[in-house]
Amino acid sequence: MKLGIHVSISGGIDQAVLRAADLGCNTFQIFLSSPHSWNKAEINEDAISLFKSLYKKHEMENAVAHSIYLINLATTNLYNLDKSINSLIADLELINKLGISALVTHIGSCRDSDSKTGINTAIDSIQKVLSKSDASSCLLLENTAGAGNLIGDSVEELAEIIAAVDSEKIGICIDTAHAFESGYRLNEEKGLNDFIEKIDKLIGLDKLKAIHLNDSITPLGSNRDRHEEFGLGMIGEEGMTRIIKHPALKNLPFIMETPQIKKGESGKELVDRVRTLQKA
Repeated sequence: MKLGIHVSISGGIDQAVLRAADLGCNTFQIFLSSPHSWNKAEINEDAISLFKSLYKKHEMENAVAHSIYLINLATTNLYNLDKSINSLIADLELINKLGISALVTHIGSCRDSDSKTGINTAIDSIQKVLSKSDASSCLLLENTAGAGNLIGDSVEELAEIIAAVDSEKIGICIDTAHAFESGYRLNEEKGLNDFIEKIDKLIGLDKLKAIHLNDSITPLGSNRDRHEEFGLGMIGEEGMTRIIKHPALKNLPFIMETPQIKKGESGKELVDRVRTLQKA
């Protein structure tokens, strides 16, 4: 099982690998820079070399980077749109140097237009990102909880964008909390199976590259993005365990993003508990 936690790059990007290894992870997720700033990540060649060496030494697989939170590929604000496109291009080029195969991003909001315009703008923006980047790394679109005018809360919207972009370098990352919060019954066996079948039919499971393994504080269909630790939320331990044991998902990297570890556990104890549940 490829299981990881979102870890900090504080002290140097190489420290992210060591933090993940100390937690018993064999994959992980990082921000390349502050997620709340447009400042470009600056990582020198020595740091890149050390990161790659430690990544190999600790046998990490399919680690992903996450774009900054300011990204909006669906906006009509041309200044923010240009900044978003250039930020993703720079991040794709950097993770390519690091040997990280995928960059996860939120698509953005169409609050200044309508859904159709927002989706078309996002498609055009993603095509610009991929055409202007020589990186082989993949751009993964993350589903949303459906709040406000965010793009990508349904499989249908993701499918429309993926089909229009039509590139080998585009895929999806499914956040389990977001899917549940947008109305998909991942807490039930049938609901989980139906959700996976819909992804397979409309997008293709080959395009599903990563799972954000988050439980939800808020109830089914709440459209409110509130992560909870594995098994402690509304999806529940049974539902979350069913997700990590599903045969269609077994080879994907599972990344836990919960902001704090509860139940008096350390991060390593949480990783060990999830691994035990997956093997049971």
